[in-house]
Amino acid sequence: MAVTTIGATDAAACFENARDDFSENVRPCDRALDDRAMSRSDRKKTLVNRGLIYNRRGDYSAALQDFNTAIEIDEDIAEAYLNRGNTWFFTGRLDDALADYEEALTRGVAKPWAAWYNIGLVHDARDETEKAQAAYRKSLELNPDFYLAQQKVGN
Repeated sequence: MAVTTIGATDAAACFENARDDFSENVRPCDRALDDRAMSRSDRKKTLVNRGLIYNRRGDYSAALQDFNTAIEIDEDIAEAYLNRGNTWFFTGRLDDALADYEEALTRGVAKPWAAWYNIGLVHDARDETEKAQAAYRKSLELNPDFYLAQQKVGN
């Protein structure tokens, strides 16, 4: 599961594209990031959102670059770690994915149930069923209505 962040103007359009599970359009993100007057806060959020769209497009190199740049701007931007973890997961780097999901939790990710769900996915990919189920249950503790985790534990 990915997590978006919101910015302003073209950055807001970028946010909307990142929230749309089917959008692969990074143009609003590019325009927003070209604005030299953009605040550092909006810049880091827009980088995370564009990185999420790059992940969706399968452009993992560009996604990593955006998440890394967001982290350079603010090492506490938990959503960058969570989404970079997704990039690692998609590319089969499970140790790196797990480390970033855990870092997202340490840094206070806005949707911790998403990080726990993703941790469960890593454990599933490693055939570590008990650890996966524990992570999915933790996800549900934090958000009992989280449908993806409900499916994994059979609710």
